[in-house]
Amino acid sequence: KWVMDKQMIPKIRLIITFQVLILLSINNIEAQDFLDELPTSRRLNGKQTVKAFGIAGDKAKLSTITILSDKKAIALATIIDSDGYCVTKASELEGQNKFSAISPTSQKIAVDVLGTDKITDLALLKIEPNIGKPVKWIMQKDYSQGTWVCSMNHQAESLMIGVVSAKSRNIKSRSGVLGVLLDPKDDPKKAGVAIVEFGPNSPALKEGIARGDIVIQVEEKEIMSRKELSDEIKKFAPLDVVRLKILRGDEGIAFNVTLNYMSNVFDMLDRNQKMSGLTSKRKAGFSDVIQHEIPLKPMAMGGPLLDLEGMALGVNIARSDRVTTFALPSELVLETVTRLKANQK
Repeated sequence: KWVMDKQMIPKIRLIITFQVLILLSINNIEAQDFLDELPTSRRLNGKQTVKAFGIAGDKAKLSTITILSDKKAIALATIIDSDGYCVTKASELEGQNKFSAISPTSQKIAVDVLGTDKITDLALLKIEPNIGKPVKWIMQKDYSQGTWVCSMNHQAESLMIGVVSAKSRNIKSRSGVLGVLLDPKDDPKKAGVAIVEFGPNSPALKEGIARGDIVIQVEEKEIMSRKELSDEIKKFAPLDVVRLKILRGDEGIAFNVTLNYMSNVFDMLDRNQKMSGLTSKRKAGFSDVIQHEIPLKPMAMGGPLLDLEGMALGVNIARSDRVTTFALPSELVLETVTRLKANQK
């Protein structure tokens, strides 16, 4: 029996690691895959995993189109019938123009936006008839937590795999934001609250409001404290226009500010959200969602969420954080489509 010198342990580890690297290079396998992460063939979109989904992957591709604005991919859309009707995430279309699309066979096609629904954040689109294959829907009672699901990635080129990770539920809405940081030393006996800083993409800053300005009125309500200002703004949704009165020196100035999404402003300052990467502008205010953990990008919202048989459980509607994606269930999607179609008549 012998006792190993502690100083030799790091050297032996180094020798073993070096030998492993040699073996990996001989077998044409990447050392990074072996040491730090799952091999490509075992990841969520690895060849063997995607192959196991078989027909589901084919159906996902045939039922998905990519929406472009100025030649840039901004969202996916789900083909819902052979007449060319499709649905996508409405808020991804905001501020965009010159829409076109890429078909399931990679052809550039024309697309028209027929209408949007603020409640569900869905938009109804129209393309030429008989492009791709309409999805076949499955109702909510036919799946549960742990169900295997799949979706196309943000360019509708490869399949991503995951599971339903939570029970269906509603996601409470989030109000719009001014994108300002307020003076913590506000005096409740004195009218108005001073602005000391702005968040990224601040709508107040874009309208010309400046540091040191004092908010003295929101709509018809006079403001005496930070709480009053916060309570008044919470009454409005993202993209609502709010009338403010600002005191700058001795002058009262009126501003109309279009509120932004919380995720477009303050989530960018949140450490956890920054670790999550890009998330959807609107990711709350849904009456019912299917939560799954496929790591899709915000540009992949609007595409179908399918089960192992290639049946559509719903439509992806929001990337919430690095482990959470929401989809609207098929029943809610179909109700919205019926309502939007009716509005076209």
